[in-house]
Amino acid sequence: MSSCAHPLWGHCLWNAAKVFANYLDKCKLIVQGKSVLELGAAGALSSFVSACNGASRVVITDYFDHDLVDNIWMDANANVPADKIAEGLVTVEGFKWGYDIEKIAELSTQNGAFDVLILSDLVFNHSEHSALLRSVDRLMAKPRADGSGGGEAYVFFTHYRTWLADKDMDFLTRAHNELGLTVTRLVEYYTGAMFDSDPGDERVCGTVHGFCQAFPPSPLQS
Repeated sequence: MSSCAHPLWGHCLWNAAKVFANYLDKCKLIVQGKSVLELGAAGALSSFVSACNGASRVVITDYFDHDLVDNIWMDANANVPADKIAEGLVTVEGFKWGYDIEKIAELSTQNGAFDVLILSDLVFNHSEHSALLRSVDRLMAKPRADGSGGGEAYVFFTHYRTWLADKDMDFLTRAHNELGLTVTRLVEYYTGAMFDSDPGDERVCGTVHGFCQAFPPSPLQS
């Protein structure tokens, strides 16, 4: 991956992305034969693992900044089988969370929604929680009438600002209260601090938390 620094931190391979990519590589069925959308992808490692582990379609997004998008394309061409890119099964798009959502929905092959959403180290951006929730609500597949086919959102993150951990967790609370999503803890894994200068308790700022969010089946099917 390019080492060129970027003010949106898109040049970094974040600890949560590493942990989720390893989790995904051990649980390949999460993405096999499924459509995948990554939000705020940065290094896009989890998207590349999804593509190599049999996802039917992978849409990689980050803020619509030319340097960010070009860097992801460069990494995709270096890490994803060329035929998947040539056939349009892996693509990269600029996306501002919560806006132009239909543009991203059009990239899905199934009624404008995706089976798997990936959100790695995004919830620290507290001012964008509402936009992220709008994106998840529109772009994650809803369960069919028989209860099957519902999508999942994988939310992995670290409390980089330890004194704001409660605000990070607000994203999960709002997803449950406002969207009705179920929230299941999957992972709590210590990696060590991302940066040597990270303030606060290293056990807190150096631990990755992973959750799965999903729409529950309809009352008739539960």
